[in-house]
Amino acid sequence: MAFATSGAHSFGYSGSALRYGLVDIKPIKVVENIKRLGLKFRRVTRTFESLQPSKSYADLVTFENEKIFGTVEIPKWFEAEKLVKTLSQYSIQNYEKDTELKDAVKNIRESERKGRPLVSFAQFMKNRFESKRDYYVEVEAERFLNSNFPLSFYNKLVVFDNTYYAFLKILEDTVRLYEFRASVSRSFDLYKKRFNEIKRRIIPALDQMDSCWFSYDRLKKYLLIWNSKDYEEIFNPKFLDMKNVSSPEFGEICKDYDRKLIETRQFLLGYSPEYLHKELDSDETTKKMFSKLIMLPSSSLNLGTLSSR
Repeated sequence: MAFATSGAHSFGYSGSALRYGLVDIKPIKVVENIKRLGLKFRRVTRTFESLQPSKSYADLVTFENEKIFGTVEIPKWFEAEKLVKTLSQYSIQNYEKDTELKDAVKNIRESERKGRPLVSFAQFMKNRFESKRDYYVEVEAERFLNSNFPLSFYNKLVVFDNTYYAFLKILEDTVRLYEFRASVSRSFDLYKKRFNEIKRRIIPALDQMDSCWFSYDRLKKYLLIWNSKDYEEIFNPKFLDMKNVSSPEFGEICKDYDRKLIETRQFLLGYSPEYLHKELDSDETTKKMFSKLIMLPSSSLNLGTLSSR
């Protein structure tokens, strides 16, 4: 039930990773003079380089945590500055260990004219999240058993994962379409123009998803700090108790999350209604949660929690 295993954040959710791979880059022309069979040719290819200046992952995650702990009440046994440092360092360390993600970003920079590097990256991000979806539901089911929050609350968290997955599929389809249009360009200038069309299409969706992610992350971190006695326990609280949170503030944070989730779902409907309708069926989400509860080992059951319902 560790903090790091929660939803999209387990692999460094990343608006930031997606931006590194799809937005914070620009195409550059590569001109080479080559000799083949005694004849000289001028070959023009293209690759990508990072836009400058570009914020580091450390800067981005630290800024996010500063915003979160600047907008919620903090228990007297914690200091905001130390919370920011502790949670940021944890995320940064996980990111630094994630060679698979960093290699995927690096491959875009090293790509040439052949291939479709942007859609390959979008597909990589979608497939990696997809491979963990059942596990994310299991994590929330286990947390439900180690708390006295209602199942409906954890369903809302699973709905975020479903929304994020739909977003990744929409992103993949959008990048595939626009990158194909760019790839058949007959000149570098036209390619660059069509590449910028990709950015114009996906940046609004990234911005909206980041806004929803912030509300989701703030809600989860608020619960963690109010159910932990020290900095170490934040990563794996033994029990999430409703009595430990301030009802008015918790209610407002939940309302903000619900509002952002609805807003994001409505926004993404403008891209691809079929993905959202499929992913956000509330009955299906509840079935998934109950199936995971049944499959969890009996040692995970918190009988006190269940009997209190």
